[in-house]
Amino acid sequence: MKIKTIIIICFLVLLNSCIVKSLQPFYTQESIAFQKYFVGEWKDNKNSNWEVVSLREEFKKDNKDQSELSAEDKEIFEKYKDGYLVTYTKKEKEAVFIAMPFKIGDQVFMDFIPFDYENLSNDLVSQHLLKTHSVAKFDVLKENKEIKVSWLDEERLKSLYDNNQIQLKHEVIGLDEAFVLTASSEELYKFLKKYMASNIKDKWKSSNEYTLKRGDAKP
Repeated sequence: MKIKTIIIICFLVLLNSCIVKSLQPFYTQESIAFQKYFVGEWKDNKNSNWEVVSLREEFKKDNKDQSELSAEDKEIFEKYKDGYLVTYTKKEKEAVFIAMPFKIGDQVFMDFIPFDYENLSNDLVSQHLLKTHSVAKFDVLKENKEIKVSWLDEERLKSLYDNNQIQLKHEVIGLDEAFVLTASSEELYKFLKKYMASNIKDKWKSSNEYTLKRGDAKP
């Protein structure tokens, strides 16, 4: 495989392979909680830009005549209306995610799934890629002017499996032995709730931590 192709594939995911990935969302419908403060333009501590818009508002803007919506479009709107479109730009390359906000107690989380990204040079390759979910903890700092984003780290989850402290369904797939959770959304939400209440040291420490600051998100 050419090095250029490998680089393109690696860019499809916002973060590296250390994040925990799941086939199902980490939230339940009852736990969804829209957070207005996340809407806007941000720059992170790794010199990348984030543009966040309300999916509800974006959908209404693009579909002014709601009566002409197809049944499929209406279903999509109902499913994601309380989420966001997040455009992540790094070194002039864009990837767009759907992010769904949810709460466990007073703690805010975001479930991310890829929505759109720059086309691969080979369509057959793109058809082999799974758009998996990931989950990040959001901590608001400095009166909504900063947000600390911490993704759930794969190594911490693997240690729980190694010590028989967790029984979530999962698979190890592909040549790169990717670790993917296959549990239901209800099971994943229940796990996060227990994980938050645990006394595991540095349970949210990760190489995939970002601090977002308000500002002009354009390069």
